[in-house]
Amino acid sequence: MSHRARPLHYHIPLFPGFQLLDVAGPLDILNIRTQYTATADISLTVSAETLDPVSVKPVPPPHPNWHFDLPESDLQACNQHMVPQRTFTEVISALKENATSRDIKPIDVLIIPGGLGTRLDRIYGKSDKVSNTQQVRDFITAVAPYVRHSIITICTGSHVLAQTGLLENRRATTNSARFDDVVEQTPQVNWQRDKRWLRDVVPVDVPTNALQPGTEIWTSAGITAGIDVMLEFISAHYGGVEIGIQTAKRMEYRWERERAASYFL
Repeated sequence: MSHRARPLHYHIPLFPGFQLLDVAGPLDILNIRTQYTATADISLTVSAETLDPVSVKPVPPPHPNWHFDLPESDLQACNQHMVPQRTFTEVISALKENATSRDIKPIDVLIIPGGLGTRLDRIYGKSDKVSNTQQVRDFITAVAPYVRHSIITICTGSHVLAQTGLLENRRATTNSARFDDVVEQTPQVNWQRDKRWLRDVVPVDVPTNALQPGTEIWTSAGITAGIDVMLEFISAHYGGVEIGIQTAKRMEYRWERERAASYFL
């Protein structure tokens, strides 16, 4: 597939403590597009470390050998879960073996959510600390060479991507409330403040083993900005701004595109 071909196969990796709307907003847009003949073949795969339901609160899966570096509190209140279809290991193996199938699709577009879980540690044993997103970062690094079209990050999902090194020297944005912390931790990225969303492209004349030349990298600000960036993405690749406007109307969402478009660099 060339980078200008229409993207069809979307993939979202999850981690405990992901922001629900970071996932639900963009996915509802894709769900709406599948109701139209021209985009009815869009598909989605959701993956995680295990097949256990993934919590939107920082709650470990059943029977873990770790706990979160958090004070004890009732994190089960108003807690939702999302059920993955495949494990990270299964997806990586299928891609490396060129064994994608009906059950495990190629990855045209990788969507990376943010959330509280992006800035928490896990405690193994008595004191060993590991970032809660280490597993998902390892997954992103492993599948990045196989991404055939774009990476889209929502909120602090861009921080997760930056920690893999894949955003080095790229223009990007992130949640405004977390902006200074993210910049301090990943200064190798050309972070842009007060942007609703940004698009960058891996140059075709710069050799890389990490991302295919021409890969688009779309980053957005926090939470609801994921809706804006996805509306802009489908407008860019499925027929123009009329597609975005049509979808926003179906959602009864006020898409302030003139304001959003001013952020497009």
